[in-house]
Amino acid sequence: MKRDFLILCIFINSLFPIGLKALIIPQTASLLSKSGAGISNSHDVNPALLYSTNSHVSFSKNNWFGDLEGQKIAVLLENRTLLSFETLSVTDIELRDEIASDSPIGFFGAYWYALELNRPINLKASISDHLSIGYKIKFNFSKLYTEKMQGYSFDIGLNNKINDNLSLGFVIKNIGEESSNNLRVDNLATIGLGISYFLLNNKLLLIADVINQNNENFIKLAFETNLPYINFILGSTYSKNYKDISFGLKIEYSDWAIIYGNLNHDNPSLGNPTSFEIKKYF
Repeated sequence: MKRDFLILCIFINSLFPIGLKALIIPQTASLLSKSGAGISNSHDVNPALLYSTNSHVSFSKNNWFGDLEGQKIAVLLENRTLLSFETLSVTDIELRDEIASDSPIGFFGAYWYALELNRPINLKASISDHLSIGYKIKFNFSKLYTEKMQGYSFDIGLNNKINDNLSLGFVIKNIGEESSNNLRVDNLATIGLGISYFLLNNKLLLIADVINQNNENFIKLAFETNLPYINFILGSTYSKNYKDISFGLKIEYSDWAIIYGNLNHDNPSLGNPTSFEIKKYF
């Protein structure tokens, strides 16, 4: 049963990259530990935040339910261009005849690949200190047995830094289409608003997002400590039909960071996504 659902999930996420409603497919530990929150705080969610992020290279090892696992490699260059390559795959799905047997007649795999380009948009110097804009272009390819699909999506985001403590963000995500042979399907766009605010003399960051996805509203809330060396992260997503809770640990020393993220959702049969990320700043 879990294998059958895995196959279904891969196809649904190929057709609609927003995923199974709000269920998070891990991309990075930073994103997973906040339950996907960060429209006004994270370049993983809002490409407008590339201006406020230090140049780095990162590697994430990701695990979803069953045997589905993958990696993401990302490089943020000094000119604020972010390039990344991401994979998810499973290689031992059982192949059986129409009449079930005790033993499979073979095995096959399912694969998903994505290439991303993130760039900021230059603004006039008079407003660029507070307002930033960025975009993301994503190309993906998936294969399940003999079926192949490909597609693209486009995101655009804005962020307004009100002051040193408060930021506001806005994103439109997943504009694009998926295709397979002669079939073409438009993606379902996601719209979100976010706010981040430093509390307790900048020792604690509050992140809150409201997202409309497939005509359903989701509230995302996350807290992250802002301390030397070791920081703790807690996040959650809530809607009428879905909820989860996530946590993470971030260790920073010199120019290195190690992040771990774990998410628990309201369908335990799917397992709990986890991600381990290593990041080097330069």
